Amino acid sequence: MVKPAETTPDSATLLAAHAAEALGEGVLTALPGDRETGRLLVTADVDLIAFTGSAAAGADIAARAGHRRVSLELGGNSPVLVLPDAPEHTWSALAAACTYNAGQSCAAPARVITLTGHYERTVEALAAALGEREAGRDFGPLNNADQAARYDRILAASAAKRSLPAPGRADGLWRPARLLADLPDDDPAVVEEVFGPLLTVQHAPTVEAALALANAVPQALGAGVWTADLSAALDLTARLNAGETWINCHLAQSAELPHGGRGASGQGTDLSILALHEYQRPKTVTARL
Repeated sequence: MVKPAETTPDSATLLAAHAAEALGEGVLTALPGDRETGRLLVTADVDLIAFTGSAAAGADIAARAGHRRVSLELGGNSPVLVLPDAPEHTWSALAAACTYNAGQSCAAPARVITLTGHYERTVEALAAALGEREAGRDFGPLNNADQAARYDRILAASAAKRSLPAPGRADGLWRPARLLADLPDDDPAVVEEVFGPLLTVQHAPTVEAALALANAVPQALGAGVWTADLSAALDLTARLNAGETWINCHLAQSAELPHGGRGASGQGTDLSILALHEYQRPKTVTARL
């Protein structure tokens, strides 16, 4: 049984129709509905609850689930460590990943962190790259009015001294890409998942301090490192608190690679053969013959 978000029912309905053809009737059933529908499903007689959504909703589901198993993917706030020797394609690649699906990807890059001496170069290059990504031409609108209002609220609450918008449509649910710089480390745009086409830029005096900034938020889903030094990148990805990390790329995903979070980003695994274990339980049968 799959219950899609009430604003996106069509894809799940289509998936269920294809599943009926490929796997047989009743193997996968789509049940569109509102939040009350979801609450009723959580309290139904099911063995496992897998949920993708907000941290607040995930906590509510975990509380209602009792002793039943849960797999939760609760969003991210991905840090990106950009070192001074980052390759030249860093800026365009981050701009493309930030605006993919209008930033509505849990693992989208959100917080760019660089060294203090490289800060102005990073702000300048990212602003230029985002300026090439136009809302209405290169990416679409936000999904619904509540999401647009949340994006606007976080942006209005930000204390960033520099707010650099890219071109594009800004009417209705459209939001152009935007870069925020010169902002405090506890800024709402830094500590909250924005889920829109927005990047913040922070700086630190050392790589160790930059790593501490990256790990300073509750969410721990995705993260990235951009540098020509592969050894340094591997060391940093090992110490980044994230379930999925990238080096010199972002949002490079496939069905064979596991995807899942830690901390406020949830627990459990999506994608890959490891995800199948979420839906299995071992059972031992011992017989004396």
